[in-house]
Amino acid sequence: MCTKLVLILALLWFSVSVLPGQNPFKASGIVGLNLSQIDGDLLTGFDQPGLNAGMHVSAILSERWELGVELLYNQQGSRRNLYSNSLSIYDKIRLNVVEAPVMILFNEWKFQLGAGLSYARIINAKIIDVSGADITLQEGLGDNMFNLLFSGTFNFSERWGLNVRWSRSFNNLRLDKANGLLISRSIAIRGIYYF
Repeated sequence: MCTKLVLILALLWFSVSVLPGQNPFKASGIVGLNLSQIDGDLLTGFDQPGLNAGMHVSAILSERWELGVELLYNQQGSRRNLYSNSLSIYDKIRLNVVEAPVMILFNEWKFQLGAGLSYARIINAKIIDVSGADITLQEGLGDNMFNLLFSGTFNFSERWGLNVRWSRSFNNLRLDKANGLLISRSIAIRGIYYF
């Protein structure tokens, strides 16, 4: 907690000292759709839709560069489809997640490109097997996810933008690694409103 506070204070100081006389921050609201899958469950396709919504704040570092932080609620998981491996024991996996991405952002004309890392906390999970039984407790999922992400935004105006974001966790969601690998991936399509 102390490290987070020091980082926030340093960011505030740096932003104010770099751009005196200008507003060093900009904020936006985000709402959109996640399409996700989980590698290792033998289900295929980005067939599990879910909500992706929250707030974004950027520290303006220069005319082209920003440091962005988001606080998001998003839903991830996977779902059986016609092309899924018949050996998979899963019918559906749903993860409800609170996520805090930190990104470096580059602006050019109406486009913004970004890359970064995020920490996500699974606040609720539900895993259903092919028989319809809830096997969430038997699966032994951890609470923490660490993600790599890339995004691109097209700004239609000063107030509105459309963002596409790809993310992939790089840690196994299972607590017991001997049970196999579960890695979450998602593509989010999000509308952005700049305040």
